[in-house]
Amino acid sequence: MTNQTLLWASFIISWLSLLFLKNEDVRRYMPVALFAGIMTTIVMEFGIVLGWWLPIEDVFPFLHMSVFSYGAYLAGTIWIFKYTYGHIGRFLVTNAVIDFVLTFGLTKWFVQLGLFEVYMPAYQRLLISIFLAVLLYGYQMWQSGELKIELVPHVRPAAVKPLANDPSDDLDERKD
Repeated sequence: MTNQTLLWASFIISWLSLLFLKNEDVRRYMPVALFAGIMTTIVMEFGIVLGWWLPIEDVFPFLHMSVFSYGAYLAGTIWIFKYTYGHIGRFLVTNAVIDFVLTFGLTKWFVQLGLFEVYMPAYQRLLISIFLAVLLYGYQMWQSGELKIELVPHVRPAAVKPLANDPSDDLDERKD
């Protein structure tokens, strides 16, 4: 099997696996999956610029390994959230196991196949993956309305605030 066949198969099979989920589940977790794809694309681009890894084989029209970001990683995010969301411990353990297998197993295989080269130590890649998992869980909590983020709490427009000690108010009360 050629590398192109492997890359395309991982992309297509990942998306086809979503047909086994209910439409409601796919719709519920698609925003966090797209956020995961964007975040992994950003991390991959940073990694290329900073010399952490180097993609060798791309799949047209995807460049710089985004076939993983928008294929297996995206679909895998939906599957993981489907079965673990609401149980943070289960989510973290599941992600840690999957990240461990990806970091210490599949990455070596991908390097042997010549898909990319990796210069960053495995434990650092694992830490990045775990950080992304925590970020994704927080994003899903925010998306579901379970996490409220107020940048400026309790701010009201000046028009609805009462005026402090306005002398004209005292005059109006005396006329009555």
